[in-house]
Amino acid sequence: MNPQLKGSLCGMLSAACYGTSPSLALLLYAQGFDAANSLFYRYFAALIMMLPLLALKKEKISLPLRDLKTLALPGICFALSTLTYFLSFNFMNAGISATILFLYPVFTAVIMVLAYHEKITVSIVLALVLSFAGVTLLHGAEAGGLSLIGSALAVISALTYALYIVGINRSHLVISNEKLTCWLILFSVGITAIYMLVSPDAAFMLPNKPQHYLYVILLGLVPTIISLELLNVSVLHIGSTTTAILGALEPVTAVALSVIIFNETVSFNLAAGICLIIGGVLLVLGGQRFKAKRVHTYIRRFNFVIRKNLRRRWRWKS
Repeated sequence: MNPQLKGSLCGMLSAACYGTSPSLALLLYAQGFDAANSLFYRYFAALIMMLPLLALKKEKISLPLRDLKTLALPGICFALSTLTYFLSFNFMNAGISATILFLYPVFTAVIMVLAYHEKITVSIVLALVLSFAGVTLLHGAEAGGLSLIGSALAVISALTYALYIVGINRSHLVISNEKLTCWLILFSVGITAIYMLVSPDAAFMLPNKPQHYLYVILLGLVPTIISLELLNVSVLHIGSTTTAILGALEPVTAVALSVIIFNETVSFNLAAGICLIIGGVLLVLGGQRFKAKRVHTYIRRFNFVIRKNLRRRWRWKS
């Protein structure tokens, strides 16, 4: 298969697989599981499935203390991102929560401007405006408006995920993708377990029905292991920027599944809000590619081709 096509297909499938996590989590919620239990079992199942894969590749899970210290902050941010994401489902439509989470590329760009003094561009400013307008429309899409708690949790999830991305990129860790995935899962299991111990509302619950185990296995396999492995293949063949652009399928998948499984309605405000947020993210991700000078060059070339064809096809008869 052509590497470009292979990378694009893997990127789209990865985003679609990750977009299944809200619906699978809500299926567990309907069985009496809370966010902490659902997330704990998701990553526990993923860890059980990842360890044999690591053994087949003859890799040890252990890390030097120096690398572990470097990975600690990004790992905690990753764990907090998934925890707050799952908690937000208790307060708002899962598709809307997934759309707000997709703000993380915008937050990543803003963090790089504020913390590392990268130059602020027109695309970042426009992305912030579009994203704000999109969230405003999402507010009108929810009956009674967006939940303040749910919105805050979704925004915290996007922000902590952006911090994780920046932290990993700046850590310069030399580590395989499989080992990194295992350690992120370990951090997530640990943070979720701590939350269950300190939260008065969280209580440990054991799966005791076949559908419980089915949903847990699917959560650990589809939006976790399969999504991450496909993501790695996509980044290898088409790069991180294009892969991130294809990530726009995540909220679309989440909204589609919420409509199919839970009979959620898609209003104009919901559809328009999703489009605005995705448009803002695409501006950030594509801002480096579509520079004004390059766009001007494309327009001049297009104009030249049109004029040339017109002269060739349309000639006045004397």
